[in-house]
Amino acid sequence: MHAVQTHSRRATVAWCLFDFANSAYTTLIITVSFAVYFRQVVVNAPDNRADQLWGLSNFSAMLAVAVAAPVLGALADFSGRKKFFLIATTLISVTATALLYRVGPGDIVPAMALFILGTAAFEAGYVFYNAFLSDVSTPATVGRVSGWGWGAGYAGGLLCLLAAKPLLDKPLTSAEGVAAYQNSFLVVAAWFLVFALPSFFWLRESKPQGESRSWAAQAEAGFRRVGKTLSHLRQYRETAKFILASLLFTDGITTVVTFAGIYATTTMGFSNQELVTLFLVLNVVALPGSLAAGYLADWIGPKRTIILTLILWMAVVVTGCLAATKTMFWIMAFGAAIGMGSTQAVGRGFMAQISPPARQSEFFGFYVLSGKFASMFGPLIFGSISYWSGSQRLAVLSLLPFFLAGLVLMLWIDEKRAMEVASA
Repeated sequence: MHAVQTHSRRATVAWCLFDFANSAYTTLIITVSFAVYFRQVVVNAPDNRADQLWGLSNFSAMLAVAVAAPVLGALADFSGRKKFFLIATTLISVTATALLYRVGPGDIVPAMALFILGTAAFEAGYVFYNAFLSDVSTPATVGRVSGWGWGAGYAGGLLCLLAAKPLLDKPLTSAEGVAAYQNSFLVVAAWFLVFALPSFFWLRESKPQGESRSWAAQAEAGFRRVGKTLSHLRQYRETAKFILASLLFTDGITTVVTFAGIYATTTMGFSNQELVTLFLVLNVVALPGSLAAGYLADWIGPKRTIILTLILWMAVVVTGCLAATKTMFWIMAFGAAIGMGSTQAVGRGFMAQISPPARQSEFFGFYVLSGKFASMFGPLIFGSISYWSGSQRLAVLSLLPFFLAGLVLMLWIDEKRAMEVASA
């Protein structure tokens, strides 16, 4: 019995460390360093064309994930190889990130290609990572364990950003600054790989559902199972409602993450040093926020907790659009930091609670699909509005309907029934 408990604790630590590892990619590549580098160095256009290209890059990455996620989830269930796929997608993302070191001024196509590959692999890995949540927690602790994961993620993003700060403090107007930013991409790749290693060794593969099959047969079974899942969602109506709600509010959150660094430097006039300081502080704020949300979800329930965070997000969007000073932007950013980890951590835990155990990977595949399908459009809409209107403020305001619609759907969910049906 003691050995089992030891393994359980070790697996939980490894699971949380993976979030600690891959959050370096979100913080630096998607939000702070490469996003700004792409606009100021790779594209370096006088208008907002870089916003449109950045949105298109995110659209392409999320499209690939949206198509593959449910199939990969079903495939993982049948093969019992969740960890194999987690390792494979991680290595692909790490390699693409390291190769960004070779991207320089004017290398728009290579930059977009590597970013799309790295981000698609990064996001696809979440299908398998999320599916391990039920293996490293119990129904009574799933909320807090999910919160621990998000908390570890913010800690990882914070510490990696701190490690790269000497490189990111240099202005991109000089050759030295360009080289420093390129070196920061190597820091992210190394960080991601090193801290993901415990999950490679300590997470255990689940037993395959059914007899061993060839890769082609597994893929065929996966496609068939995805089709069946669409019909099964009629049985899990409350789960279907949450997936749709998640599709909407995740779109808004992903767009905020994608354009936060660009908006701060372009519209609000933050210097590179100020931007790094901003996100260092925000990661400190987000860490206790995500941890507290996990405990709050265990106390008042995940539905009510998510509703509260969506109200916060709507206030963040309005404030971000109207912010006239850096002080107002800081206030808005604090709210976004609290909402970021809270909404997603509680949402992940809620999904684990309302998914039937036998189809955990498959339903998480659809959960990721909903988020990534939506995430195709948010950044693309933001980038297009910014480019054609010339105003990033107007683009920010376009996010409000996503949070409002998500809130309305959350109000319609019968939380108790959703959990009863899933556990039946």
